[in-house]
Amino acid sequence: MQKPPARDRSVRNAVLISLLVLLTGFGATWFYLQHAKRLDNEVRFLTLPRVAISRDGHSMAATVAIRTSGSQAEWASGQQRALEEVVKVALMEADPVAARGPEGIAMLQQQIRDTSNSLLKTDRIKEAIVTDFLVSEGDY
Repeated sequence: MQKPPARDRSVRNAVLISLLVLLTGFGATWFYLQHAKRLDNEVRFLTLPRVAISRDGHSMAATVAIRTSGSQAEWASGQQRALEEVVKVALMEADPVAARGPEGIAMLQQQIRDTSNSLLKTDRIKEAIVTDFLVSEGDY
């Protein structure tokens, strides 16, 4: 009686290894994309130290928190000094009388956000929140 020919298992093993590598690659990519999506949805705040300016007989001081996504938080903390200077520029441009009005803080927050994104040439700053605000007549 004749023996059946021996099967070559190398093709089967190569296909199984290829499938395993392919599935591992898809799994790793999926986990990476989920992590990036989670970071983009995460909210982070960078609280800047109090910034004060004095101009035209008015003084203004504000403490501002900058909201970014989780993936941009490291960038924001690296730009802290620049953000402080940008807040000074926004306060210098702000109208102190209008800032004390009913919509003054909201308008100031929007102005700080827009000025920050414009001067830093970015769109990473999602919101600027004024947590402490002082307006007085006379120099600070």
